[in-house]
Amino acid sequence: MSADTRMQFTRFGITLQRLEHGDLEMVRQWRNGSWVRPYMRYREVIGPEQQLRWFQGLDAECDWYFIARAGNVPFALFDIKAIDWTTARGESGGFVGDPVFIGRPEPAQATLALMDFGFGLLRLEFLQAHYSANLPRVVRFNQQLGYLVTREDDGFFYAQVSAEHYLQCAASLRQAAMTIHGSGATLTSPPPSLLRRVQQTATTDIPDLQVQLR
Repeated sequence: MSADTRMQFTRFGITLQRLEHGDLEMVRQWRNGSWVRPYMRYREVIGPEQQLRWFQGLDAECDWYFIARAGNVPFALFDIKAIDWTTARGESGGFVGDPVFIGRPEPAQATLALMDFGFGLLRLEFLQAHYSANLPRVVRFNQQLGYLVTREDDGFFYAQVSAEHYLQCAASLRQAAMTIHGSGATLTSPPPSLLRRVQQTATTDIPDLQVQLR
């Protein structure tokens, strides 16, 4: 499938494109990078067949993986996965694949876009995350997003945030992003299940999120 027909969500100057087979080798190289692998629970080098098996095991309704792009440049993988629709919970995560973008604003903008997607379009009530305690920048940023740590295990934090707490805590971050990039968002080529969810009401669960369908 070509890039212009795949599902994508654009918000805060970032485009989140749904992960496809053609992205796998790029993502695998990113995931094996020395700036990513040491901070993951699974730290072995991932081979092509292993990567393919992982991709084939994803559930289209419950695992939403995206390539984050700044303009035409792919720089990160972000996801909301393992969604439990009965409790409206999912696990959010991601990593910067291109080290040039580490410390730049685009990963933060992509995170905000992802969380707006999860709370506003998927209509989840909670997002969970686990991340290395050895990444101070990530730890601080997640605190700013409203994540509350529920436990620590073997150098990893496990945290959770509700939609309401996210909007309260991240208000200044989101406002800054909107000042630069505007409050609009576009959703292109959504699958039927997501389209139905978005069209349930005239507005999303996030008041300042106005989505244009394409």
